[in-house]
Amino acid sequence: MGREGEEFSLLLELLKLLSESEKITPTIAERELGLTREEYETLVSVLKKYFMLREEKDTVILYRGDNLKALHPWGWNYVYRIIVGSTMNMARKFPPWSVVIAEYQVYGKGRHGKTWIGSLGGLWVTYKIRLQAHLAQFLPIAVPVLLTRILGEQFKMNALIKWPNDIVVKDKKLAGILVEAEASGSDMMGYIGLGVNINNDPPLETATSLKELIGSLVPRNRVCSKLTGWISRIDKLVEKPELLRLEYLEKLSTLGKRVRIMVKDGEIVGNATSISELGELIVETASGSVKVSSSEALKVIHLD
Repeated sequence: MGREGEEFSLLLELLKLLSESEKITPTIAERELGLTREEYETLVSVLKKYFMLREEKDTVILYRGDNLKALHPWGWNYVYRIIVGSTMNMARKFPPWSVVIAEYQVYGKGRHGKTWIGSLGGLWVTYKIRLQAHLAQFLPIAVPVLLTRILGEQFKMNALIKWPNDIVVKDKKLAGILVEAEASGSDMMGYIGLGVNINNDPPLETATSLKELIGSLVPRNRVCSKLTGWISRIDKLVEKPELLRLEYLEKLSTLGKRVRIMVKDGEIVGNATSISELGELIVETASGSVKVSSSEALKVIHLD
């Protein structure tokens, strides 16, 4: 590990101390991490870019509304970590109704085996839930709808769904969603993974964050607590799939657009006209109507 990696390790250790007590001083940093005042101030200046911190004399205080460790959602097994490989992989070790959340994610899990880094300041979380088998199939529609609702209610933001699993604002990606399910007796075990750009700085120009859109740091617990509350009762939402589908269509930015969808054996080009009850995109091509599932779509390009 080079010097840059070692400094990042110290940054994570400092964040860990902050999340545990919500305050830190140069004296504590020196005692626990062996940092000089200059080194401490340098690391704090980095954390200020991504976390809601304030200073009172020599004490740096983390705002509780931005401290993910402070969340204790009722009815959930809450697992908080500073750094993980993947919250999705980690969630598989825990019982149903567990939520795994991390400050930094090295191997975020995407569709078709893709991985990505969840950097400091974002919301990287996986929910593990149990629900009836016939309801689990509607999760890929329900979760994007929930997130767009929350962004609209909390931030007056016109967040839209780019099929199949992105949340976009002003044509830039704000969040990604991955839903997986596996049989568990007569029920299904659902894994709902989300990556939401809140106070982090996305590396791609095609992405954005709440911090960028609003112009200031945002308390992440405001998003996470609402999301957790909705997912606690998601079975009620998916009991009315047709209403859910209509709300999804209202928020679908892909609807009415000409699209190119890369699939295993080539590509599908046409106009996106609707979605099926299960969330398949219905595309009108030159040779007729085609249904495309999210598992088939390797890449989706809006052509207009």
